[in-house]
Amino acid sequence: MAKKACVQKHWRVVASTTPRLLLLITTFLLLLLMGTRVANRTTFAGNTVGSFEIDGNLSVDHLVPPSEPIDWDSSPFPAALTTFTDKTGSTDDIFGQGSKENDQSSWVCTTGSAPPKDDVVNEISVNGAPPIAGEIAFRFFPASGVQKQFLYANWSRLSNNGDAHIDYEFNQADPSTNRVSGCPQLPLRTPGDFLIAFDTQFGGAVIGVSAFTWNGTTFVPLSVGSQGILWDAAVNTVPSITGLTATGTNLFGELALNVTDTIGEIPCNKVLFVSMKTRASTSLSAELKDRTRVRPANFTIFNPAGANASGNALAAGVHDTLLGINLALPAATPATCTQGVCSSQSGIGSTSSSNQVLSVAVPPSGGSVLKANVLSASSTSTVDSTTNTATDTGVAESAGVNLVGGLVTADVVRAVASAQASGFNSSFSSAGSSFNNLVVNGTQLNNVNPNTTIDLPAAQFGAGSFVKLDEEIGSSSQPPSGQLAGGTFAADLIVNMIRVHITGLALTGEAIDVVVSHAQAHADFPQPAGCPSLVGTVSGNATIVNEQTNPSQLPLVVGFVGIPPQGGHDHQDLDQLSTSLVSGGTSVSDSAGTILTSSSQSSSVAKAQNVCVLPVNGICTAAAASAIISQANSSSGSGISSSDAQGTSLLGLSVGGMSVADNPPPNTTILVPGIGSVTLNEQTCDGGGVPPCSGTTSSGIRVRAIHVIVDNPNVLGVPQGADVIVGEAHADSSHP
Repeated sequence: MAKKACVQKHWRVVASTTPRLLLLITTFLLLLLMGTRVANRTTFAGNTVGSFEIDGNLSVDHLVPPSEPIDWDSSPFPAALTTFTDKTGSTDDIFGQGSKENDQSSWVCTTGSAPPKDDVVNEISVNGAPPIAGEIAFRFFPASGVQKQFLYANWSRLSNNGDAHIDYEFNQADPSTNRVSGCPQLPLRTPGDFLIAFDTQFGGAVIGVSAFTWNGTTFVPLSVGSQGILWDAAVNTVPSITGLTATGTNLFGELALNVTDTIGEIPCNKVLFVSMKTRASTSLSAELKDRTRVRPANFTIFNPAGANASGNALAAGVHDTLLGINLALPAATPATCTQGVCSSQSGIGSTSSSNQVLSVAVPPSGGSVLKANVLSASSTSTVDSTTNTATDTGVAESAGVNLVGGLVTADVVRAVASAQASGFNSSFSSAGSSFNNLVVNGTQLNNVNPNTTIDLPAAQFGAGSFVKLDEEIGSSSQPPSGQLAGGTFAADLIVNMIRVHITGLALTGEAIDVVVSHAQAHADFPQPAGCPSLVGTVSGNATIVNEQTNPSQLPLVVGFVGIPPQGGHDHQDLDQLSTSLVSGGTSVSDSAGTILTSSSQSSSVAKAQNVCVLPVNGICTAAAASAIISQANSSSGSGISSSDAQGTSLLGLSVGGMSVADNPPPNTTILVPGIGSVTLNEQTCDGGGVPPCSGTTSSGIRVRAIHVIVDNPNVLGVPQGADVIVGEAHADSSHP
């Protein structure tokens, strides 16, 4: 106690004898620090760190275009933005006493009044929006010719009666699933979380920005270098600034940080959970005071304003050179449309058009080229800022169709073309396209595979005449691998359900072209800056029947659907099955695939009822089933790829007239005398082997419900070597 009194007495003597000297020294140091700060503002305010005006206000102050550098009032604001609000007073969300930043076990969340200097409040109003307490924003911007990721953040507080100590914490965990026991509104930390701290000293004359990463136990500092190089920060030095409700200096602060060269880039489309907190002093071990609620933040900057969707549809188009007919039905909608019914959308919004015509006859005198009861078409184009997608769907439906004097007839012909593009992928789909009771040149067709061509007799219709069914022309594109900006994801699809091409009709010599149920769709979406194209792939297909009776000829394929490598969806429904070797009831084939940022998935399904293989006089000599479902599923991502047959089911089975238990084990083979072999629930992995199928970056599986190989002489007249597959599904995926 005597020593302490002596020390206190000594400092009282020094203070009493040199007050003017201390005042002069203190003033000199403050001026020096403030002078350094002013020098930094002069040198670095503007655009050296992320092309942002770090000048202690919200307004864009540079007078000459272009739009860089930006500030909080830039409109449109070219960065992914997340805002925070917070109450003040007795109902404010705060930390209880003893809560330390570095120790979540000490956290107590409660309500009450935070100290004024540590109380973040809703004082910032940008472009007239309701006031908020703070913001964070991310974007990519070139630095030394290389795209870099930058973070911008700001805050406002109630009082400047002390220094500001603000933390922005970024967590991978969702507090709804991984919360702190004493503070359930905030997430429990996991390794890789990071924190950015903003600290002022001497009333804002000195500002420090620091970054830390959580290693599972504590926050470890990251190097952020010198101010003006990898980071910059400022507070308002003018008491009143536009957009700030409160009046007084050091009530508003802002920072810019080069994330790429400090924390490390945050992956595209990655969602983190972010909160603002305040501390009592500069140290991370200081007591926590105020807090905002957690906000999910996506750091990818989408540009739906630059997206486009367009398309058209027509129920029938007729061109006849002899009769001088060139007609599209229904009539153009809007009037500027040159291909039936059109829609187009550039930027956020949606447009659609539709039209129909009843009781059509072309030519009107007798309808020898086209007759139809109903011709309808619609087209819808949408750019959605919520899902960040551009989508176009065209639908054309024709009912009671009769073409070229009965050459082609159908009860219903429906075309669907859909294209979708996002900031990461593009795909197209013809799912929903169908025929009902289709007859071509006297032959009823219960199944039509995409791009089926039926040649017409030259003597009757002219050389080179044909009927093309379910014509599908689709494509998708994306930026080249490694490109990080300026690219576009796009998809296009044209569907013509019936196209009749006649070069010279007997007797009249007419050249006729007729299209029934045409739909076309296009969608494109700009590449988000700094985000490469998705690198995964998928494939999938499903078939109801694949029948090979002559190895020198192409197999007969029924109910085929398939998807392109970048994903999509295809679907087909059949009322009945009827081939030379298989009969059955209704069937469904479907294939879909999606590529995401971190994974790729695909799934294909083939379903059929009342299947009979090698029917003779009502007896299924090879195999029969009351219901079959073949399903193939594949998923890849995070260094793991797997494919399985979950969903596969075989019911009501018999082989060679003998009953077989439902859902037999994979690859059950039964020999049938006088025919050959029947394999049930056949499952194989891509590249060989049997399920489960697995790999690090890719895998695939093929599932066949019934596989019959005729390798014995037989009384049925089926050629040896005939190969019949019923219910086949394939799916594979790849992703690094």
